[in-house]
Amino acid sequence: MPRVCAVTGKKTRSTTTSKRKGSAKRKGGVGLKQVGVHKRTVKPNLQKRTIWVDGKPQRVWLSAKAIRDLDPTVFVNPNKLG
Repeated sequence: MPRVCAVTGKKTRSTTTSKRKGSAKRKGGVGLKQVGVHKRTVKPNLQKRTIWVDGKPQRVWLSAKAIRDLDPTVFVNPNKLG
């Protein structure tokens, strides 16, 4: 099963970084030239958490942003609430 946030849908995505060489036109150069491209992956901050859905515990991947945004009562057993 892939690691995807159950709330926000965040998942691993790929981006590129580029190396540039030369000096900027505004500094009197001929401009920056791209000399290399490197692929990399950006991974979300996912954590395994137990949430309570319909009175039953369920272990899911949640991003840190989802953990902050969710109501704190979903992390607590509703049967133990007083």
